[in-house]
Amino acid sequence: MRLLIIVSLFAYFLATLGFWYYVYTKKESGRKIGFSLFGLGFLIQAVYLLGYLVTNKYLPISSVSDLLYFLSFLIGSIFYGFSMYKKNVKEFGAIYSPIIVFLIALSLPFYQPSEQPHSNIWFYAHIIFSILAFAFIVVSASVAVIYILTERNLKKKKLKSFLVSKFSSSLNTLQDIEYRSNIMIFIFLSLALISSSIWSSVYLGKHWLWDEKQIMLSVLWIFYGFLLQVMILKHEQKKKVSYLTILGSILAVIAFWFVEHPTY
Repeated sequence: MRLLIIVSLFAYFLATLGFWYYVYTKKESGRKIGFSLFGLGFLIQAVYLLGYLVTNKYLPISSVSDLLYFLSFLIGSIFYGFSMYKKNVKEFGAIYSPIIVFLIALSLPFYQPSEQPHSNIWFYAHIIFSILAFAFIVVSASVAVIYILTERNLKKKKLKSFLVSKFSSSLNTLQDIEYRSNIMIFIFLSLALISSSIWSSVYLGKHWLWDEKQIMLSVLWIFYGFLLQVMILKHEQKKKVSYLTILGSILAVIAFWFVEHPTY
């Protein structure tokens, strides 16, 4: 199974080269090669996860290595979804391919045979919804950074700057992806908190545990609820909203990777 992880890493690395070749040369062959190799890497990941699920009756999401690899797969899924929705965002493979390469490479040193995280399905659901939320946070934050830099260059009439000259996505497209991603973040954070509450009620007899992880996820949920309200009511202040999106991603990194669940 480790071999499939390495092969998917290699496919995404070659996809990165293809996408960046397209970004610099604008030759359609580069985008086609990049998108095809990205698809190959994505397919290998899907085969790995599906094979694991069929063999073991659960997804590998119990260790740091598992979570990083699953996160990379979800980011690939989101990129595919948006590239079908907005045809001119395929070039963003130049952004998401290296992110996926980094996550898979980071997972390899921690690789170990996965164990079933918990027999309770609600705990399992909590982990999946949380990682889904974080995958959309990665997408939303990266688009927000690109929006801020592109908008700044356009305002200063730097039409030959890298982002303006090499990426064809409009500011409206970037803002639309950011907005839709933030909606999905709020939905999956809601589902993660609900499933966590049900699990703790069934397993521990309490809906709310007041542990650090649950509190941080609640803070994150409130923040993204506030962010969506700002995006709806203050739609003309797009740059300020993007800064809030980046702030949310920083809070998410702290909540997901630096605050641990206590052992029950």
